[in-house]
Amino acid sequence: MDGQHGTLHNRPVRTGVIVPVHGWAPLLAETLDAILGQDPRPDEVVVVDDGSPEPLVLLNEHAPHCHVVRHPECRGLPAARATGLAQLSTELVALCDDDDAWEPGKHAAQLASMEAHADAAACFGHAHIVGLDGRPTGELWDEPPAGLHAAAALLPLMYERNPLCVSSALLRREAVLAAGGLDSPLARVADWDLWLRLLAAGHPLVMQPDAVVRYRRRPGALSADIAGLANEGLRMHAMHAGLVDEPLRCGVEAADRVALARGLVRERCYGAARGELHHAARLRPLNAHDRLLQWVLAVPGLRAGLGRRDPYRRRSTVTSGWSQRRTRRSQTRLSSTDSAAGLAGPDRSPRT
Repeated sequence: MDGQHGTLHNRPVRTGVIVPVHGWAPLLAETLDAILGQDPRPDEVVVVDDGSPEPLVLLNEHAPHCHVVRHPECRGLPAARATGLAQLSTELVALCDDDDAWEPGKHAAQLASMEAHADAAACFGHAHIVGLDGRPTGELWDEPPAGLHAAAALLPLMYERNPLCVSSALLRREAVLAAGGLDSPLARVADWDLWLRLLAAGHPLVMQPDAVVRYRRRPGALSADIAGLANEGLRMHAMHAGLVDEPLRCGVEAADRVALARGLVRERCYGAARGELHHAARLRPLNAHDRLLQWVLAVPGLRAGLGRRDPYRRRSTVTSGWSQRRTRRSQTRLSSTDSAAGLAGPDRSPRT
């Protein structure tokens, strides 16, 4: 790289960061410390207060280096990111949620990757998943391999699953705007929707595993609402159905409906869950695990024990579905030690 920053047409490339906030944000200070501690430091940081009940006030050490924009009322995460984008004047735009944190060297590694791959619309890093206590949860994010990925090769896999951590994203502003911007009607899967829009426009994406983000798993986050995620996944896949062939479209819809069934089980909506499993079975055969869940749902005494397990329970190992071209929905298998409570656990890779 030329100097501290990358170069674009023989001039320094500038990076802006968008951090959306709504309500109490106890980890925001850690998030901003990590962003402002990067070498090189991003040129602009916009913190968007999305209609918090109490207006956001930054700590004295952060306020001089960040610009706070406030929505008078909550408009949702995608709208907050869109507001942040409108405030930035930089060529590159990084996203970071208010409970995640960049590890040292994240920004520099991605600047180098974006300079090396001038045709890439975005660069993504590695997610190290931790709990509220900062300790690893044991989950492994099933990420693409390092390097540049052509749009045509990545699109079918990206339609099946979202393997990218939004807080690791470094985006080219022009490509994002040409693809429709950061706003989306799909609050829970807005990032996934954007990745698909970028790929649909023919843009390659690059993975840089040296750019590491501590991704925080916490109760109440959008990613913890299993039924909500599955419902929006169905909507998003319907919006982008023309990008893939019919067998893939049907398989993914079936997987979404199975995930929705599991989310409904957690909400004790047993009849609706059985209906979604029945719909999924018309699209593709259910695996043994899902057939067992369907059977248990028909027995009142057994189904009462469903849905009590942490949806993101610790795993010591996770088979890489990416390298084997398998989706998250086919990876979980019922073992002899699993109780009925585990049948409702989601078979989904983590995402924001």
